[in-house]
Amino acid sequence: MKQLWLLGILSLASAAAVGQQSTIYKHVDASGRVTYSNKPIKDGIVVELEPITTIPSTPAGVLGQPPKPPAAPTPAPASGATVALADTKVEKSDIKPALATVKPQPSVAAASFSVDSRTQKSRDEDRRRILEDELSREEKGLTDLRKNIIVEQQNPELVAAVRLAQSTVDPTPSQQVELRKNIEKVSSRIRGLQATAAEHEKNIEALKKELGALKP
Repeated sequence: MKQLWLLGILSLASAAAVGQQSTIYKHVDASGRVTYSNKPIKDGIVVELEPITTIPSTPAGVLGQPPKPPAAPTPAPASGATVALADTKVEKSDIKPALATVKPQPSVAAASFSVDSRTQKSRDEDRRRILEDELSREEKGLTDLRKNIIVEQQNPELVAAVRLAQSTVDPTPSQQVELRKNIEKVSSRIRGLQATAAEHEKNIEALKKELGALKP
């Protein structure tokens, strides 16, 4: 259908181009398809067309004024050209960017923590004296604790409980529990002294390590 329609349009255009009057036949079938032809068609009707001899003029104002061509860009001045600013001529080649001078500031941290060798030596001596005093107290405390542990180990109650446990032959389970309770009750103070002595030993080791790290 589209080809037939285009054929009809082309036929109309050809008739108008040659400037002669032509007879066109139009036929519409049962399905609504339209057919144009310059030859007679069965059950077709005649379409009369007038020849086109002139091209009608375009009304004024329809097309409007032709667009103006864009203005040519102003060329940039070449390197070394003279530029006028406020009646003053400056050569572009003479323009140099200003360079800011930055002076390094002294480090606050370095100035704050910088000390002379004499001051540092004095501080080390004070630190050494404090550590030595603490070490002396820890060693004295450990010595006293060891003496107390020996005294507690000779406690008559503990000695009696141990001897009773050693002399009991084939104790029953209940006897074993009772003997163990008696020994633990009497020896509880010894265990406390031993734990405190272990803390003193750790402190003494740490103090000696700090003293060894100080400069002589």
